[in-house]
Amino acid sequence: MNLLDAVTAVKCLRRTGWMQLGVSDAETVAGHSFEAAVLALELASIVGASPEKAAVLALTHDLPEAVMGDIPKWTSSRVTRTDVEAATEIESKNIAKLVSEFLEGETREAEVARLCDLLSTNIQARRYLKIGYDVTRIEEETRGQILKMLESPRLKPLGKKVESLMGLNF
Repeated sequence: MNLLDAVTAVKCLRRTGWMQLGVSDAETVAGHSFEAAVLALELASIVGASPEKAAVLALTHDLPEAVMGDIPKWTSSRVTRTDVEAATEIESKNIAKLVSEFLEGETREAEVARLCDLLSTNIQARRYLKIGYDVTRIEEETRGQILKMLESPRLKPLGKKVESLMGLNF
């Protein structure tokens, strides 16, 4: 798949999880990735990670969805392999490598990007809750995953900043 076609696809692709819960005008995959990237840019330096690299990982992590669609998180045991395979179908020297790094989650930048992926989803869930959509399940699941990630010694310093973004008290 041509890189620009992949970008166009994620700009138009609505996030499936929201639609399954009745959000008719759900955010796009690209909108979610953009927010996650901006959050990663802001948070990465707090834990000694490269803000630029973390932002690029967050920005590109969902590009494989241009090939395979937005697959709900509950299928995650099968998604990781599919994401890597789909990333290789995008005509780019860098995308497959970036997606693999994000999914492996071994680098500090990947950890931050993965946290920001969840953080963006949680923030969006709270936006939808405020306007009456029942997306409590996604908000609670992502909050739990975020809190668990923040137990990691490498990410623990992000607790206060994430608290301010989520309105939680740690």
